[in-house]
Amino acid sequence: MILEPLKLEELINIFDETAIRVLNYYMKKAILLQPETLVGQEPLPIQIPKEHMEQWILQAIGGKPVGAGNYPVDLIKDDSGFDIKMLSCKVDKNGRLTNSDSGEASLAQKFIDSGTNLDQLFKDAKYDQIVDSWIHILQDKFNKVINKHNLKNIYYIFILRAKNTFYLCGTRVNVDQIKYLKVKKSSGKSVFVDNLIDERFGNGKIYQSKKRLELRLKPAAWVNSNYTITFPIGFKVNSANIRQLIEQKEIDKLKSEIYNKLMTQE
Repeated sequence: MILEPLKLEELINIFDETAIRVLNYYMKKAILLQPETLVGQEPLPIQIPKEHMEQWILQAIGGKPVGAGNYPVDLIKDDSGFDIKMLSCKVDKNGRLTNSDSGEASLAQKFIDSGTNLDQLFKDAKYDQIVDSWIHILQDKFNKVINKHNLKNIYYIFILRAKNTFYLCGTRVNVDQIKYLKVKKSSGKSVFVDNLIDERFGNGKIYQSKKRLELRLKPAAWVNSNYTITFPIGFKVNSANIRQLIEQKEIDKLKSEIYNKLMTQE
């Protein structure tokens, strides 16, 4: 498989105790700094920019930031490159992970195949040629960064967000296995690929409309296999009328509450 899930001991080898505390701090901070809802208002979606997540990992494990935008990795430490992704996860009414797929993460885009139009390949049902083209895209993407920075390892690091609980997991990218990517099943608008990742843990799909290869994980399988580090934040976004608190000169109470929650590590 191209993406090999990291076992817990491998994950802890990258994220030591201090790194975990750093991430715990940033995850709490991310929740606390979401805008407060009014009392009775429906919860807002939690928004965390990708650039912030990259900075979390950089602060946690060290290294140096590299590239921008669609660069193959976000940071490099020693001889390893790391690409950071956050995926949303579905939970049931009791807050437990469901068996549903996560949100998607783009693995490769900007389709180019010697001038061939991707829409035409789908129209002609040339699914093997579509996957072969993505093999070249992935190989070119990773080999360039490996050669430029003399890397021995490339990792995807995933932050899975299930409401107010975060899970950290990752995969090793086996670049030498990319050539074995193949069609699993297809439709007129998309192609599921095989040999990307163990189907127990996720799946990959090429979309005609998005012109990219996307990965979805199965979060419950990762957690149940003990392949994750769990961060149960333990509190949610405050409900408050900020205008009213400022007018009544009571905003400092909320600030103090936020600070105390943020600095509580356990």
